[in-house]
Amino acid sequence: MTRYEAGGQAEYEKLSMTREIVDALSQIIPLFSKYLSSYIHLLNKFISHLRRVASLRYERTTLIKYVKKLRYFNDMLLEYDISETLNYVSLSDGIKPIASHFSKILEALDLLNFYFTQSLQKEIISKTLNFELTLADSCILAIDDAYNHFVKYTQWMVESIGAGSQFLDLEVVRFALKCAEEDETDLTETDNIFLQEVIEVNDEREYEHVTKQWGNVLKEKMVTLETEYTSTATKWHENFGKGKN
Repeated sequence: MTRYEAGGQAEYEKLSMTREIVDALSQIIPLFSKYLSSYIHLLNKFISHLRRVASLRYERTTLIKYVKKLRYFNDMLLEYDISETLNYVSLSDGIKPIASHFSKILEALDLLNFYFTQSLQKEIISKTLNFELTLADSCILAIDDAYNHFVKYTQWMVESIGAGSQFLDLEVVRFALKCAEEDETDLTETDNIFLQEVIEVNDEREYEHVTKQWGNVLKEKMVTLETEYTSTATKWHENFGKGKN
């Protein structure tokens, strides 16, 4: 029996999609869009500066590919009509298409974050010896923290109604659980957000309420992230902007 089969799926299929839940979700989707668009904006600035660094031309090409993918994901979000979710009677059925798209976004961001905050940082230092092109530790921490919370929300939105499945699993969560099992980690004592238990909701009103709470959390993470992005972009401009030799 999987951890999903043990969750009492039949019971949670009784939860219905409501106008109030749709309204709450309508506040979440723009946050995912803002998450993507702010990242695209930062990467475009970085890509522009990399034109002057011949030794990083292949890395620049890789980032351009990521930007195209993020823009595609964002366009899909902007085109999505959340009111169509009301066509679903079951809350579980209505949530799954949205969660599936969020999962695709987050899996791509997992790869991009690793490349941009780790691999590329090493390549920059190795090929240019220029630390002015690298990310500050505070920026990397903000990128990781925001990502972790968007992942946790996506995990919560399906598992809190017993709608989790292997096809909606996120690799970072599954890997964290696997490692915790192998290490016999006490899940009640861990600070790892991926290992913190998802509490199943009792009814539609609770799902709506917690969704709104998650919206507030994600907004706060975006404020911190955008502050770091602005600081990073300013540093790049001061060192590599127009007029710099």
